[in-house]
Amino acid sequence: MRGLLQKYANTFSIQLEQISLSENEQRSVNHPVVFLFLGDLVKDDLRTIMTINEDKWQNSSGVLYFHAYQADTITDRENVLSIQLSGDDYDRKYHRKGMHEAFHQDESKLIELNKIFRKLSSKMAEYGKQYSSLKKINLCVVTRIDDPANVLIQEVTLLLKSILQESFRLVEVDLYGLMKEKQDGENFALSTSLGISFLKELDDYQNDEYTFEQVLQLTEDYLRLPVSHPPSPLFDMVYLLSDKNEDGLISSDAFQKNIEMISNLNLLKNRKMITDYHEKMDSYHHQDFRRGMKGNSQEPVYASAGFSKVTRPNKAIALHAAHHFFKELLLAMNAACQQPQEKVLHLFELSEASFQKYYHEGLPSAEKLWDMNGLMGVSNSYQTVKRMSVREAEEYLYEGGTEIFFFNNFEEPLREHLQGLNLRVHIERCLYENVINHEQYGLFCAIHWTSDKPGTEMSVLHEIDKLEREAKNERIDKEARLEQYYQQVVDHCDFNKSYLPFSDKKNLTSFVRYFFEVVYGTKYEILKLQVKQAILKQYRTVLEEHHRYLRTKIELIDQVESLLKQAAAESLYDSDDVLDKNIAEYYAGMIARITAKLKEKRGPYFFSEERFFGNLLPLLESGNPKTLLERLLLVCNREVLTQEEFHRSFEDELLERANVMTRYENREILSKEDLFKQLYLRLHENSSVHIEVFHYTQDHRYEEKYFFGDFYSKFMKFALEKEYETRQYKVGCAHEKKSSGIEKLTLMGGFRLRDLMYYRNGEKYYKAYTENGYEFHAIKAETSV
Repeated sequence: MRGLLQKYANTFSIQLEQISLSENEQRSVNHPVVFLFLGDLVKDDLRTIMTINEDKWQNSSGVLYFHAYQADTITDRENVLSIQLSGDDYDRKYHRKGMHEAFHQDESKLIELNKIFRKLSSKMAEYGKQYSSLKKINLCVVTRIDDPANVLIQEVTLLLKSILQESFRLVEVDLYGLMKEKQDGENFALSTSLGISFLKELDDYQNDEYTFEQVLQLTEDYLRLPVSHPPSPLFDMVYLLSDKNEDGLISSDAFQKNIEMISNLNLLKNRKMITDYHEKMDSYHHQDFRRGMKGNSQEPVYASAGFSKVTRPNKAIALHAAHHFFKELLLAMNAACQQPQEKVLHLFELSEASFQKYYHEGLPSAEKLWDMNGLMGVSNSYQTVKRMSVREAEEYLYEGGTEIFFFNNFEEPLREHLQGLNLRVHIERCLYENVINHEQYGLFCAIHWTSDKPGTEMSVLHEIDKLEREAKNERIDKEARLEQYYQQVVDHCDFNKSYLPFSDKKNLTSFVRYFFEVVYGTKYEILKLQVKQAILKQYRTVLEEHHRYLRTKIELIDQVESLLKQAAAESLYDSDDVLDKNIAEYYAGMIARITAKLKEKRGPYFFSEERFFGNLLPLLESGNPKTLLERLLLVCNREVLTQEEFHRSFEDELLERANVMTRYENREILSKEDLFKQLYLRLHENSSVHIEVFHYTQDHRYEEKYFFGDFYSKFMKFALEKEYETRQYKVGCAHEKKSSGIEKLTLMGGFRLRDLMYYRNGEKYYKAYTENGYEFHAIKAETSV
């Protein structure tokens, strides 16, 4: 289920990034792009950049990726082509050199590589409609400098370039060399030596006099053709990106940032130009940057970059929105439980009117008692019985006939009725139709009203307890009163008597009427109480059984609520004081307002609509809380996150959220200018370039800085003005009308390899290894840097 939540949060974040508005067309790349990843160490980087490009580039489906690997690659994507290089079972002393020799000795591998590259070129032609221009193609080579596979970088790169040149007029090739300086393994010295080996070769590749010619192309008839490169640098631009920044600090997310930089650098170089261009945007010009960083240097120079972003925490927001919306659902379901006792008993058909119906179904009418009048003989007189007890008078007058009549016409039919009485279907109908399936009540009412926990405000089981006690006490009372009636002397009974002469018959008639009303009327009431007790017993059994079943469903709801609460809290574990401020409080209030708006629009019971949650019970029938969670996230995506409140500008949302608690606590309100200062400083401090250069020997440092965000937003105007105040470099803005944040990309170039602290610190390892017989290069003679 955590995977579901993660996917939901990612989807919301991506949706905000990929708003399909015409203003965001510049998030498309203009010319075709191919990424060439070389070596096993960049496999994870390959998958990462694919994800980033898919999230950020509108025409990312037209991008192709190639991976030359030894052990493992990505096989689940159509736009990834790959080839397995010779194995990694070489002696570590000759690994790089061995790979180079194996490549040139294995003709079948070269044939395979030619076929794959031609397939890649054909695919790119098929994807051509994704781009606005096919005159140029950008080939981006990515490798870890300490990966042995990069010993083949010139062969692989130039072969692919030569094949692409058959379809495209211009092929620009850039290299992104990833460097790992954190020493967290046993082989850091060897790894560093491998990196230094590649850097030494790289200086040769980037020399103005560098040339290449080898027979690497093969036709379908296996005719060999040369691949050549005239005197000029191999790569148009080389970016070296380390996990250590220019201040010498290593961060855990450096490699993620490096891959984001590669994506943004390609977008910056190759993006569609905005139609309403403003002079202060200062768009990036690739050749200007190359000339600026090259200066008057006669040696190869290199570039690096820094990247920072301030983004609205969309994933945390999505998770908090889901959690609070689910809480609103639970609040609404709990609120429905607050119903008057009379209404709840009526829903379960346990009202007094309902019992009258049950009596009518199980007992003959009380009027049938009068049929016993015909049992008495006509010769009897009041004078005969007036000194007798009522029991004696009944025996004298009816000789047991009344008891037999009552048994045959009332007690025995009732006994048979109760033996066959099965109210399960009826009780379940009341529970499901009147409560669970009713839009006004639902599952929570059912579980709440069938609970027998002490303190439950409205419980049908508690009412059944009460009714059972009352019925039992009333039955005991009536049985005691019946015995009292039987023990009374007839003449002392409370009925109208006449003491006039010749009133004997009238008094006897009055007594008989009294006798049937009081004695057998009480017996009849006792039978009704038996009916009531039997019904209440069945209600108790069935409702307790269903409560236990429903309790298991509520536990599933509790699991979902607990998971949502935990996921929302965990999303803020690494909370940023500025960007993540007051998310829980702010979005709790927002979801409450959205819920109120939905109630006003769709009615007070909108949660019960099929468009939302309908009847919760079917969602829980499987016993897996995942079904309910899926429904919640679907509803949130469709009905909640689409509300206008979630699509406000980045700075407006952040400012309002930052101040949401001020009405509860005595704190100063954060002004917009103060917020902008904090955001600007965050971008500035975190955008240092990802390379450590020994600054005393760096003759020329050239910089350009670019923001990615809404050029016309208030924050962007503030940030650009700040940059212009101390402007010592070119500043630009890649305009994107998006509401989720701001990014800043720093470009720095002009340094030489010997200016790198990595090179200065690592050359001693390289020398030690070479002096001990390690061969890192394809040829023995290397050019020293």
